[in-house]
Amino acid sequence: MEIDIQDLQYICELIYKVHKIPVYYVNQFGEIEYDFSSKELRDHPYNSPFKEQISVYTFEDNPKDFPIFFSNSNLNFFFVNLKKMNLFLGTIVLGPTLDSEISGEMISKIIDAFNGNLNKRKLIEYYYSIPIIDSQQFLTISLLVYYLMYHKKLDQTMVIQNNEELNLDMIVLENPELELSKGRRNFIFHSNLSYERVLLDYVKNGRIDKLKDIFDYSIIGEAELGLLSKRNRLRSEKNLMITGIALVCRAAIEGGLNDETAFTLSDFYIQQLEELGSLKAILILTEEAIMDFTKRVHQLNEERYSPTITACQHYIYDHLYDDITLDHLAQICRLSPNYLSSFFKKEVGIPISEYIQRKRIDEAKKLLQLTNYSISDIGTSLNFNDQSYFIKIFKKYTGLTPKRFRNDHFSDHTSS
Repeated sequence: MEIDIQDLQYICELIYKVHKIPVYYVNQFGEIEYDFSSKELRDHPYNSPFKEQISVYTFEDNPKDFPIFFSNSNLNFFFVNLKKMNLFLGTIVLGPTLDSEISGEMISKIIDAFNGNLNKRKLIEYYYSIPIIDSQQFLTISLLVYYLMYHKKLDQTMVIQNNEELNLDMIVLENPELELSKGRRNFIFHSNLSYERVLLDYVKNGRIDKLKDIFDYSIIGEAELGLLSKRNRLRSEKNLMITGIALVCRAAIEGGLNDETAFTLSDFYIQQLEELGSLKAILILTEEAIMDFTKRVHQLNEERYSPTITACQHYIYDHLYDDITLDHLAQICRLSPNYLSSFFKKEVGIPISEYIQRKRIDEAKKLLQLTNYSISDIGTSLNFNDQSYFIKIFKKYTGLTPKRFRNDHFSDHTSS
């Protein structure tokens, strides 16, 4: 069942009256047609920039069939696209809301970001006028709004998995290596990782097969309050993407790309970026640049090893916490186990079993440096038979026991 456009105003008004959350209807032309919010919020000068940007966030070339969440300056929103007979009719937007009361420290950070060019009293007034809704309740409200529009039930897990914003409280790690380890350990690669950081690892390793998953999310960063005006947003995003291209360039160099080639490419894409006049064009060009750098690193890796060996290495990298067997690798490569074993050793220089052990020890080193996981838990999770065997293999490749390694490399963590 599809929404009757004539009922929209009534539905939006009811949602606002029940939940006291601002509700907007943005028509197919990007214009706010209905605005249900408190007078205090509507009249506040700091509310206008957010309303101006709603159409930027909610525009979809391919409208999604589930609620989409986004945030700005600690303010939370979600929107539901409206379709009837496959025609895009606009968007229902709910927000802003806060997870909890805004702290004085956060207010100070926002003001500092704009060199004090904000009225602190008015900013505090604005945030105090925002309803406080915890993330779980906000998610539930999104399911209700979707049901009101389409009379269709959605699986909560599906909505979470398709919304990076809903996983922010899970992304508290400060190190990209630890995030990659966490993803592999939990068999999750794209729903709860800080993808901007993981992206650089994919570029460095030439993982063009992983980029599509990264690009499924917007790589345009979160703008702060004072940068939301139409005049400043474009410049802000250009600066963000220029910084991103510079980081990607460095990651490609670390992956083996020639310095001169990398810097020439970087200059080329930055010059192209400066000529663009829309957020969408900036995003497309940035993705093109990332793909270009990654493909070049990938080509270097392909030249280093055959496609068969590269496929093996990628599988091992992604499944360090699994039980990796020669038979399964051979099945993936469509070769006999004996032939693959001989082929791998000839090309890489060490047996597959040793290669897997080395990669697992590399992973263990990261976990010992970056987490408080016990040594026995690390060994078990990485498929070592028992703790003594793990210690033996770890010492074989590092010259140190795991306990000594942790003490030497990260004294802030307690040893196990």
